[in-house]
Formats: sequence, C-alpha cells, structure tokens
Amino acid sequence: MRQLIVGMTLAMLIHILLLSPFPAAGQAPSAFGNASWAGAPDLDIAFIRPGEISPSDIVLDISPNATAYVEGALNINYEDFLDRGGALKPVSEIAMMLGDAGITSNDSLLIAGECMPCGGGPAPAFFTYWLLKYLGHEDVRMLLGDADDWMAAGLNISHKPSVRAKADYTTSIQADLLATYEFVVAGDAQILDARPLRDYEIGSIPGAVNIPYEDALDNGSIKREGQLQEIFSGLEKDRAVVVYTNVGIEAAISWFALEQLGYDARLYSWRDWLVNQPQLGFELAEIKAEPNPVKAGQSVYITALFHATSANSVRNSSDSNNSGSDDKLEVKGCATCGFGSPQGFANLDRKDGAVQIGSTGLAASSSDIAGQKADSTLRCTAVITAPDGSESARMSLLHTTGGKYIGIWNADRLPGIYAVSIVASFNGNAETFADVLEIEVVA
Repeated sequence: MRQLIVGMTLAMLIHILLLSPFPAAGQAPSAFGNASWAGAPDLDIAFIRPGEISPSDIVLDISPNATAYVEGALNINYEDFLDRGGALKPVSEIAMMLGDAGITSNDSLLIAGECMPCGGGPAPAFFTYWLLKYLGHEDVRMLLGDADDWMAAGLNISHKPSVRAKADYTTSIQADLLATYEFVVAGDAQILDARPLRDYEIGSIPGAVNIPYEDALDNGSIKREGQLQEIFSGLEKDRAVVVYTNVGIEAAISWFALEQLGYDARLYSWRDWLVNQPQLGFELAEIKAEPNPVKAGQSVYITALFHATSANSVRNSSDSNNSGSDDKLEVKGCATCGFGSPQGFANLDRKDGAVQIGSTGLAASSSDIAGQKADSTLRCTAVITAPDGSESARMSLLHTTGGKYIGIWNADRLPGIYAVSIVASFNGNAETFADVLEIEVVA
C-alpha cells in the first residue's frame, strides 16, 4: 500500500512538472526583461543569466557600498565615472580606471549591481553598459538578478570584491552614442526629456518631449517590445533621438529601449545643457516670510525681490530696473544631489550663488515635438520642501510693484523647518534659487 501511495505521488509530481511552463532559452528573467523581442536581435546578447556565466567572463559590480559580490567580481562604483558636478569624466581617466581594475577592452565583461544608496534600481547598470559601448567595448552584457538569484544559481558569493593585476585598457570611441551641446542646438534631432514630469515642467530643453524613463520599466524590467513601440510612437525613426535626464544615469534606460527598437539614440545630460546656457538676467536680492515662525495651518506671506542684472533684462522689464538694492542673497543647500528636487538642477560652475536650470515649458505629448515659445515676462514660482525632503507645496508668486513678487502659503500641519526654493523664468531661460529661505512651522 505504501509503495502504491509513493508511486501515485511521484506520478502527480511528474504530471505537474510537465504542465508547468518553463522560460524559453532566450527569455530574460524579470530582473531586467521578460519579453520576446522579435524585432530586436541584440536583446539576447545584452543580458546573461547567472547560470550562463563562463570561466572567461569578468564580472564588474558597479554598486556603491555593496555587501555581496559574485566571487571573483571586480568593483568600480559607477559614480566614479562622473566628476563632482555630474559630468562624464575624460575618456582617458575612465580608461585608466578600468585598466587599474585589471580590465582590458577585449575581456568578456558582465555588468552587475545597482544603486544601493538610492534604494536600488537598474539605471546604473544600463548606464555602465552604455558607457562601455561608447568606449568601444564590444563584449559587454548585463548580469541579471541579485545576490539571492546568484546563490540560487549555484554561484559562490563573497563579501569583498576581487583584485586583479593592472592592465592596459584601450578605447575606440563610438561618438554617435553621445550627444554634444552643438549637436542638440543644431535642431536636427528629436529631444526626449526622460525625467519625471514635475522636473520637466520646471525647466527643459526647448522642443523636448517628456517621456519619463520609468515609463519604459515594469517592476524594474524593460517592458515588452510592443509596449515600448507604443510609448515612443511619437518619435520618428529616420531622425536621431537625444535622450537626457539630470546627469544621464536614468536616461540610459530609455536609450537602451530606443536602441533595441531601432532608433538612432544618443545620451545627453541636463547638466551639460545648463552649463552652456546664458544667465537669466535677474538676481534674487531679498526673500522673506511673514510671520516666521508660523503656527501650523496659518497663512504665511512669502515675498521675493528681484533685480535686473543685464541690459537685455532692463529693456524688457523697466519695473525691475527701478528696484533699490545691489545686494545678492547667498544660496544655501546642497547642489550635487536631489534628483527630482530644485537642488537637482544645480550648476556647480556658477559662482554668483544662483543656480541655473535652463528653459521652461509645459508638458508635451510624444506626438508634440514643436519648440516651446519664450516668455518675455519674469515669472516666479515658490517650491516648498517639507522636513522629510518631500515637496509640500508649489505656487506662483504674484508680481506687485517693481521687482517684488508675493505669494501666500497655508502652513503645513506637520511642525518642522520647511525650505523654500524660488524658480524664475524669463525669455526662455530660467533659474532656480535653491533653499533660499527657511520657514519654521510650530504646533
């Protein structure tokens, strides 16, 4: 009887296994992709599963402060490829960095890891993949999964990265993968702003269409080909597409999707656009809040005073020219981080205390690639950030007399210190004056 029961159980298990679906040989796990790409033959060679690693492969983990690595993996923090201001370091420095890690341009390289400080995500792996392709590294793929997946596939895990003897890394730059400022302003390419909508609305490259990079993802995986074709349907395939985010990290996801769909896609950064833009022509001379401190739920009057700083601004805004003081307000706050916040638009090359953010425009659909019109009126918006870093409120300031702008904020119910940033736009240019005022809300 016992043998009969065991036999029946085994038969049932075999039946279940035969009916269970198995992933196709070329199908990527959900870590980065989960679809069949009939029109994109390169997709299968862009990813590798943990069980497919060969002894000749070199794993490069690009995670900052990782605690688990595939045994034998090298580690270069992806942030080290950028300078302090967020620009890509010179090719010679990056090549030396790779060579010092023991990597040559002929190695079979597997990119692993993610952005640990910001809570994870595939963007750094896609960015490093793009970077190596830009350097001319032909044999590079992205390793799917995380430490749990690697262990489940039978790979040994180490708590420290490996060290290899130094090597010579030679580059063969693929210039058509990176857009320059001159290429962007030439006007021949389509411009794709891949940042979140709220950032796009504060300021963007004129004529840019907003398709956030997250639209190309589904739980951290690249969406199916048909879905992506619909998302990017407003873009023309016979024209180059310049795709950008703040420093280009997240834009690499959209770049990859566009490349797989057959577009001529080129990576760019909002930072580079800002560095090359003219100044706004106005300075923030004074800002105050009354009352301050304020009780939770009560009204606060926020007043900002602007002065014109250029002849062009004087001609276009005589009221601003009549204001009285030449003092400048020193801008506080960190300008190197804050993706999705006013600080994220910082231009570290500026020495005058003001932070430039480019030109403004309303959100556009993927089918609207028309240029945005400049506004010859100085417009001001106050962005109020809560103590936890989230945006509490955003409001337009009303122009009263001279260069004075006033707005009313109903103080948040949560006590604490609230930071105020001012976004000003004029004649197609804009600046954000980050964290220029603190308002204390008391119970």
